[in-house]
Amino acid sequence: VRHWVTRHVSRHPRDLAAALATEFRVTRAAVAPVLHRLEGEAFISRVRGGTRPEFAQGPSRYLVSNHKLPGLDESAVWETELAPHLELPPNVANIIHYGVTEMVNNANDHSSGTQLTLRCAVAASMVYLWVLDDGEGLFEHMRRVLELPDRRLAVLELSKGRVTTDPARHTGEGIFFTSRTFSRFRIRANGLSYERRNRELDPAQPARQLPVIGLPDDDKPDEHLRGTRVTMALHTETSAQLREVFARYTTRAPDDLSFDRTVVPVRLARIGQEQLLSRSQAKRLLSGLDRFRRIELDFETIAEIGQAFADEVFRVWARDHPAIELLALNTNPQVAAMVRRVSGQPPT
Repeated sequence: VRHWVTRHVSRHPRDLAAALATEFRVTRAAVAPVLHRLEGEAFISRVRGGTRPEFAQGPSRYLVSNHKLPGLDESAVWETELAPHLELPPNVANIIHYGVTEMVNNANDHSSGTQLTLRCAVAASMVYLWVLDDGEGLFEHMRRVLELPDRRLAVLELSKGRVTTDPARHTGEGIFFTSRTFSRFRIRANGLSYERRNRELDPAQPARQLPVIGLPDDDKPDEHLRGTRVTMALHTETSAQLREVFARYTTRAPDDLSFDRTVVPVRLARIGQEQLLSRSQAKRLLSGLDRFRRIELDFETIAEIGQAFADEVFRVWARDHPAIELLALNTNPQVAAMVRRVSGQPPT
């Protein structure tokens, strides 16, 4: 009902009750409480009361569409299924447009699936997006094509950026930047999950108290999901600009927006509960990062690292790549001391 109203209320301002009754084959009496609920949820607004009420589109929206894969035109999906029915600030619309087309294109080109479902919900100053496919799953696809020893390492590769399973047609930037243009972003596939929370994109001074942003749960546990499920959420009152996100990951902005800076969560280099102790783990972390000019390794939640791991990263690799700036972020005293030790820095 919400989907139908989102698409059709503007065509039935004076006969909405009758149109709903006809569409869903129910009585006019059954429609009355539905209209009341739709008003409460802000899908419709009553512009004239009385026995002949008139309704207009409210700020809330719900849209869902199903598409066959492959061969899907992501621009056409945006232009026909979403854009005509959304009323968003230009900066928010740009981010939604970018996220939808990047994730639809990714599913179309890489999922090996046959069906894609796109959902969009706008309610209570929030936009939610779901892109669901029935393919082999993103992390298994990456493990297979990149020949990774464990599909859990696909999450690490995804976080680096500029990693693609089809370099002839893709740059590997789509998921990296999409995950950083939304307040919340999550990919679930193959029993694994990759999630980011970008608080800097939230409204700095919202006009009113906004709900805590979250991501709706899927109806099945991760291990029972088929294909890939991408969920994204953004405040409609954010002041974030798409170009600002791109500029954050270049060392030469604003004149050159080449993607040459990355931030890698070091915790993703671990498989299971293992500690980061060995040179092989360090090489796993650093693989492919020579494509960047500045690398920030985020040690948040890492309690300690081994001498061999630290030496491989901060002495051997740093020595072999003198033109690349290598930084350690969010280190606790134990990790920071090990980094200083292998780098030959004096103790603080």
